Amino acid sequence: MNLLAQEEINLEVFRRYAGLSLPRHVSYPMPTGWNPMIGDDFVKMLQTSQQRFPQRHWSLYLHIPFCEALCKFCACNRIILPKKYGDTWQEPTRQYVDILLADLHRLAGVVNSGRQLRQIHWGGGSPTFLPLEQIEQISNTIRQQFNLADDAEISMEIDPRHTSPELLQLLRRLGFNRLSMGIQDFDAQAQEHVKRVQPFEMVRAVVQHARSNGFDSINFDLIYGMPYQTVETIRNTVELAIQLHPDRVAYYHYAQIPHKIATQRGMDYTRLPTSEEKLQMFIVGHRLFTRAGYDFIGLDHFARQSEGLAHAAEEGTLQRNFQGMTTGGGLDLIGVGVSAISHFLEVGFTQNEKEVEKYQQMAGEKRWTVDRGKWFTPDDLIRQAVIHDIYCSAEIVPQRVEQRFGINFDDYFARERSALEVVAQDGLLLAEPDGRWLITYPLGRVLMRNVAAIFDAYLDPEAYRQGDRDYFSANA
Repeated sequence: MNLLAQEEINLEVFRRYAGLSLPRHVSYPMPTGWNPMIGDDFVKMLQTSQQRFPQRHWSLYLHIPFCEALCKFCACNRIILPKKYGDTWQEPTRQYVDILLADLHRLAGVVNSGRQLRQIHWGGGSPTFLPLEQIEQISNTIRQQFNLADDAEISMEIDPRHTSPELLQLLRRLGFNRLSMGIQDFDAQAQEHVKRVQPFEMVRAVVQHARSNGFDSINFDLIYGMPYQTVETIRNTVELAIQLHPDRVAYYHYAQIPHKIATQRGMDYTRLPTSEEKLQMFIVGHRLFTRAGYDFIGLDHFARQSEGLAHAAEEGTLQRNFQGMTTGGGLDLIGVGVSAISHFLEVGFTQNEKEVEKYQQMAGEKRWTVDRGKWFTPDDLIRQAVIHDIYCSAEIVPQRVEQRFGINFDDYFARERSALEVVAQDGLLLAEPDGRWLITYPLGRVLMRNVAAIFDAYLDPEAYRQGDRDYFSANA
């Protein structure tokens, strides 16, 4: 079946915009525009947020950087413990956990006790690589130190290869109610090439154990666009994933950045799918998930209509950050651990030191571990709001921006309006009579980053159709 023709994709237009180096805008401004910072900046941002918004609650992100084996596609901050430390790998995890616990105690001293902790997410790396007693120790410390909401969403990224029934039972006993599972692909050849071998039966067993233990929500991460993937293998992967009835799905486009991620240099780039094949992969995934009852959420996420992410999209409380699409709209995000990022809404970003040894040294000296960040300017906030609506709502609503910030949209974005007209003529946008701009499907959705780039003041004004080499993520 010729999906491109059926969906009336203008391939000439697609080729003109696809493959450009553009940011994914998991933050705005992106980290390339952040500045060196120290711990005092983190405390000032936190205090500023608490003073301005005393009723605002918060979300906690914990970064656990350890893995047992290297996945070639991975761009996360991670340490392959057995490779680096051999049989003594357990000692570094104990040292890291001790530092993490000390950071949590220090954080408890500056977070207003009246603010509820409504969301916790453990990421990595592979948090499931930690011994069970360390997971329990961290979890108990969080409950003891912070005002944890009774209905808090508590989630962990799990590796199916290192997830036992005993671990799942422990997580449920500790109050975890959501799991995120890295699947990537079910095709054996693709799995072997990227060094992430986890057969369908293994994943199904983990899902069954999770369901039997009462987890409310299970998320799958899938990746399309890697070497040895084809439209048909992706179709099979998506169909197999649907058989397991995940509640959420992140359907990511592979980010090819070998000049920054050394492990990706081992990929066979002669077997990468073309931009047009990746477009078909997106269309196949979208069609199969939506036909199976999933709502399309933002750029690359799907959720069952009964799931919290779909409700957040419906209610306008969807949030896009370094964890992807989340339900944490209206919550400050505080990151603990190496490289973890904090986002104080309407105030700024901070990021912790990215090198584990230096991070542990700073924390051991009882210093805040912040390395860089960005205080928001008024212009940052305006553009942040527009870019948020593009990714989370697939629309641009000038009236909403004018009411919130007291500006005239056409005057403020006079240059950007010209670019909007260009991409509208090319079929990425549709102008509505009420002044809104809607991002089209499928062309505009696939090229959503091009539209968002129009409003990124840290990019060259022509980046939306020429790319920007300061960024590393190829589009489509």
